[in-house]
Amino acid sequence: MTHDPENTLKPLRGVEGDVVALRSGRGGAAAVVRIARAAEGVLRRMLRDDPTASVELRLRALSPDDLSTGELLAELRRRDRLPMELAATFHELTAAANRLASEGGDAAPRDVDVAVAAADGLERHVLSNPYESPLEDPVLTPGGETLIPPAPEDREPVHAVPASRRAAVPWPLIGSAAAVLALVLLGVLLLRGRGPDPLREGETAYSRGDTARAFSLFLEAARKDPRAAEPHYYMAQIYRERGRPQEAARELREGLALAPDDPRLNTELAYLMLDQGRAPQAAERFRAAILLDSTSARAWAGLVSALRRAGRPDQAERVLARAPLEVRTLIGTVRADTGVYAAPVPGAPPGGMVSPTLPDTTGTVAVPPLQP
Repeated sequence: MTHDPENTLKPLRGVEGDVVALRSGRGGAAAVVRIARAAEGVLRRMLRDDPTASVELRLRALSPDDLSTGELLAELRRRDRLPMELAATFHELTAAANRLASEGGDAAPRDVDVAVAAADGLERHVLSNPYESPLEDPVLTPGGETLIPPAPEDREPVHAVPASRRAAVPWPLIGSAAAVLALVLLGVLLLRGRGPDPLREGETAYSRGDTARAFSLFLEAARKDPRAAEPHYYMAQIYRERGRPQEAARELREGLALAPDDPRLNTELAYLMLDQGRAPQAAERFRAAILLDSTSARAWAGLVSALRRAGRPDQAERVLARAPLEVRTLIGTVRADTGVYAAPVPGAPPGGMVSPTLPDTTGTVAVPPLQP
């Protein structure tokens, strides 16, 4: 597994429309706050992808509950991964975003300048300083690890019990204990399904940016209910985010075998095709997803992007004009260099759920054919 700078920059790519708006004087306080959250998401991904950090620290990097912003900056500075000037700019941007979010009001000119400077500086820094060492994937526990602690070296010796002091086997007591155990097991079987829901817990962890815990919970949900397609949708998203298209295709194939008419699975498959440079095929899959759910902003945005990448801008504009008003509002402005609609969906947390328009990942790994 190698480091992909574009994967690290995904949160910033999602707010490029806000950066352009601030440069042209059209953005406001909300844009500053979104850029601040995206910048923190990039910093958390930098620590998650740092090959010098321990697996335990990298697993905590994406979760603000497990690693505060101050601890995040300290870890990056300790590893010399973040220049002092850029750290100071991010600190000032965070303070401005917290003020605007809590007190309201308009963004000051200084707030706008700091937000643009932080976005530009982070992009330059990440692209010019890729990690060269191979990364260890923290999604799954590495082989050889164990939760059983080693035995102490100074254990006390065990002495044999003399035959004269051995007690008789308490068969009545053992029988009573066995009966109690049987009742407990029966109660567990009767209450199965009333405990915590790993799928919903996984969604909560995913929305917080705790991808590692979310993946484990989605895997547990798939094992708990082999007929459920939703866990495969989320695992495919995580795999695609990490630049692992073959694993993402496997999860999509399993999910579509269970629910061929699921609009989210069809949309995710289309984005996987788009990431691999198969824009015409992606456009057809996006159309199928829209027929299944005409309110899906991800599907509409993906169709417009796929048509533009396929060299059909006129069709893209006709599709955009036909989209529902709320969807057109969510899609936002167009990047002039790529033709990708880059405005984020409001409410998406930094480093969290995948935004409607992801940048292409590098490479040409073939996606295995999926049976709808």
